[in-house]
Amino acid sequence: MIKVLYIGGSGEISAACVEHSLSLGHEVSVFNRGNQPIDGVRNIKGDVYKANPYQALADKSFDVVCQFLAFDTKTVKEDLDFFSSRCEQYIFISTASAYEKPCQYHVITEQTPLSNPFWEYSRKKIACENLLVEQSSLPFTIVRPSHTYRRRLPGAVIDGNHQTWRLLNNKPIVVHGDGQSIWTLTHAADFARAFCCLFLNSKALGSAFHITDDQAYTWDKLMLSSAKALGLAAELVHVSSERLVYHQPMWQGPLLGDKSNSMMFDNRRLKQVIGDWQCEVGLESGLQQAGQVVLDHLAKGYEPDKKLDELIDRIVEENRF
Repeated sequence: MIKVLYIGGSGEISAACVEHSLSLGHEVSVFNRGNQPIDGVRNIKGDVYKANPYQALADKSFDVVCQFLAFDTKTVKEDLDFFSSRCEQYIFISTASAYEKPCQYHVITEQTPLSNPFWEYSRKKIACENLLVEQSSLPFTIVRPSHTYRRRLPGAVIDGNHQTWRLLNNKPIVVHGDGQSIWTLTHAADFARAFCCLFLNSKALGSAFHITDDQAYTWDKLMLSSAKALGLAAELVHVSSERLVYHQPMWQGPLLGDKSNSMMFDNRRLKQVIGDWQCEVGLESGLQQAGQVVLDHLAKGYEPDKKLDELIDRIVEENRF
């Protein structure tokens, strides 16, 4: 029985991984702030952003530690100090947005350089990866998810909840560029099946992998399919990413540093290590599942940020015709 610790465990990706670990018979512990206790696991309360975060784990050891909550080198350094004698494999969750932007090639492999001048989040993840590669005290594996979903619908410029609210209120949806850039969407259940195959896998040690669907779609296709999953029609308004960033500088990272780039992924390296794996959740069924969760959430009284929605309305009026 594999003893695995998830640091995180309740997020869009990590929750699916915890569920799959349990289905495989792993002895699962989850370390987080305890706001959403999980059935069937050992829930350990703590906060990685506070001093001496792992006091509650001082007398424990694990086969695998999965770090979903580290977004800077300070956290990874603390992990190196604490877990180097307490686990056989440390899996760091990085991001596929770390791959070079703008992309020189649309098909991404693990050999694609890491560089993102547009998004600090990505650069911090790259720094964390470099810290792991340069040390030798803790056996590690790096995993780079791209856009992975389960309980959220994909949003183009705004998040999926706000986007769905606009659809329900017959408001147009803003899509960056001409809507024809290629994007890869991966269901968290499929990600989890591959992720758990990396546990105690000697071929995975010291290496980095992305885990994504082999299929990719245009952003227009994803937005129209999301609306269809909700039983709604969508009016799409196309605006250049640069113009959108002019209106809201905070969109620079997610757009210029990620979504505006056409990206497909070559998963052959992953499959060489874990065996024959492919995604099983189709786009239509995955969006329908996520759409129902989103509708349930909105029915509880969701309201979007008023100023942001007014900004979207202004952008729509400027670019509608």
